[in-house]
Amino acid sequence: MKHCLLNLILFSGRRKEILLLLEEKPRDIDEIKELLNVNANSIQLHMKKMKDSGLIIQKNKIYSLSEIGEIIIENMKPMLSMGELLGENTEYWMSHDLSSIPEFLLGRISELGYCKLLEPDAEHLFETPKVLRDSILNSREILTFVTYFHPQAPSIYTELAENGSEIVLCMTESVAQRLFLNNRIEAEKLSRAGNCRLFISREPATIPSLIVTDKLVAFKLFETNGKLRDQLVLSFGERALCWGKELFRHYLEAAEPLNEKLFLQ
Repeated sequence: MKHCLLNLILFSGRRKEILLLLEEKPRDIDEIKELLNVNANSIQLHMKKMKDSGLIIQKNKIYSLSEIGEIIIENMKPMLSMGELLGENTEYWMSHDLSSIPEFLLGRISELGYCKLLEPDAEHLFETPKVLRDSILNSREILTFVTYFHPQAPSIYTELAENGSEIVLCMTESVAQRLFLNNRIEAEKLSRAGNCRLFISREPATIPSLIVTDKLVAFKLFETNGKLRDQLVLSFGERALCWGKELFRHYLEAAEPLNEKLFLQ
């Protein structure tokens, strides 16, 4: 019986959608078809199969989850989230080193949900992707951990600081040295801005970069062979942002406030 119920759900995206809608609250057929943008005839067979299997119940014209339906959906949600995470990017996750993500967050990586994978073409290798740049410049809080120097970063973060955004920037010592050497004016502005906190991480490089804004979390991972390609993972939504902030705090715990005097000599 258990396997029959799982098969009934797993092999139909439409049935999964209906069950997730009913998990939120009981609904009538008109509300269900409106939310799914389908006609009633196209979901009647799905509703009948789930009623006959005991996953949902009907009282008058209102449908709701049965007790067994609630149990199954609650236990299936992590698996559904993981499927959403992998999506079309299964090869990416299989070929990249996830050891930079602590176990307590790796076990909850499905909270990222659907992820978009960006890889710039040869003409835009040293440019910040537009979707990331727009999100950064329109955010009131930006958390960044980075282990490599990006030539556009100093001007972007200086603009943010001048606009009053709250910035927490954690970088490796080598990145800080390049920042103060090559972009001294921007570095001094950032280090002295009251709304910008700078930190130095002296731990070995782990995750190449992590950015959490008001709208998205973006990060890069090393490949399993230790190489770094310019592939950026983007994820959106409240759960993804919470996950990203926890990962940032994890790296911040191993950092110390930047002492600008050490880099201004």
